[in-house]
Order: sequence, then structure tokens, then C-alpha cells
Amino acid sequence: MRLQVSLTVSDATRREIARQRPDLTRTRRGALATRSAVVTYIQSRLDALSALSPWWDDEPLQPRELDDAHAAVEILRATGKPDAQIRAWLLLQRARYDLRRFQHGKPT
Repeated sequence: MRLQVSLTVSDATRREIARQRPDLTRTRRGALATRSAVVTYIQSRLDALSALSPWWDDEPLQPRELDDAHAAVEILRATGKPDAQIRAWLLLQRARYDLRRFQHGKPT
């Protein structure tokens, strides 16, 4: 996915990025990270997040899991739970299911 984002980056943050990544370009005055250096730094952090994503994220739900999830969402919505809590519950259940499969010698 490609996004076009507008960010406000303080001088202190630009200075810290310049300290953490000395290989990136800096301004002549103040040793601040340049615009391109900030973009490079943010992209590297996003790439790191992608590499660290949970191993169960890439696998689609099985039909049985999908039916269970739909039923659970209906029940949770009927009890008045907000979408954020429903999402958190679904992620937790998926992690438990995958962890149980992994522990029984069936890694995904």
C-alpha cells in the first residue's frame, strides 16, 4: 500500500534521527536529519514492523474459523461490545488457536 502522509517533525526528533542514523544526510546547520533522511528513517521503521509481524498474520482463516468468528462477532455485538474490543478478542482467539496448533507439532 502506498500512502501520502503529511507529518510534523520537531527539530529534537530530527536531531535524534540524525544521531541514530549517522549514515543519513544532515543539514549543515544544527546537524538535523533532512526531509529525505526522515522519510528513509520512517520507511526503515515500517519495514522492521513488517518483518516482526506475527507469523500467523499471513495465513487466511479456515472456513470453520471464519464461521466461528462471524458467530462470535454477532454475539459480541448483541452484548454491546465496541468494535475495538471485538477486534482485540478476535486477535487473541486467533493467536491462541495458532499457538495451540504450533505446540502440537503442526507449525503453520
